Amino acid sequence: MNQPLTPAAQAMLDAVRQFCPCEPGLEIAAAVLRALADQVVPERIESFGIRTEILAIAAELEGGNA
Repeated sequence: MNQPLTPAAQAMLDAVRQFCPCEPGLEIAAAVLRALADQVVPERIESFGIRTEILAIAAELEGGNA
């Protein structure tokens, strides 16, 4: 909770909290993004850094900066 989240991470957290206003919102949002990265952009076809960006947002949420 040191720094504000980036706009992308905040948008993801806000979306999760609309459906699940429970405390583990950060963990849920991060898990959703990791699953998204695995399904949409598997490691074997990573291109344009999309997977890396998605996983960076998940890592930010896991860091608990909100």
